[in-house]
Amino acid sequence: MTDIFDYDSLLKRAMALKPKEVDSGERFQIPDAEIIIEGKNTILKNFKEFCDRLDRPPEHFSKFLFRELGTAGQLQGERLIFKGKVSSLDIKNRINDYIKTYVLCYECGSPDTILKKEGRVEILVCKACGAIRPVNAKIEIRTPEEKIEENRVYELEIIDINKDGDGIAKKGGYTVYVKNAKKGQKVKVKIEKIKKNIAFGIIVQ
Repeated sequence: MTDIFDYDSLLKRAMALKPKEVDSGERFQIPDAEIIIEGKNTILKNFKEFCDRLDRPPEHFSKFLFRELGTAGQLQGERLIFKGKVSSLDIKNRINDYIKTYVLCYECGSPDTILKKEGRVEILVCKACGAIRPVNAKIEIRTPEEKIEENRVYELEIIDINKDGDGIAKKGGYTVYVKNAKKGQKVKVKIEKIKKNIAFGIIVQ
């Protein structure tokens, strides 16, 4: 009889549940902003394309842009219209701010996230690594400070235990899950698999 809670089974189940887009290793890309001036207004022609690519409601995205750019405006079909002449650079910078705040996972950097609301608090949930955080406009996306490699051994400190009983450690910008580890241990861990900024390892002597 197979133990459904053994490490190999849990690892296979976690990998199977990962979205294909994240596993493919394809680079997350956004469209080039098509910005024009029409009379006294500034138009983001392909606004709907951004919403579709980021999987975010146009109303939510446009409200953020209007607020951050300090202007009024309206949705018009595929386009977003800003009242007055707005710098193209300012629009592009605010689009990047929105992506960092409301789309990218702060833990693994994946764009495969869901935006939820609990009361008055907006919550960002990552479908790739499971990280959950309240949205904070000043959040910075973490990137690995150093690369780790599969089949190499690293000395790590177990800082927590996940719901499946595996130890959790940090190495640079990576979260490492370690089988049979206990909170507070300092152990040598062999990395068996890496996905984005998440790694799986086992304790070695």
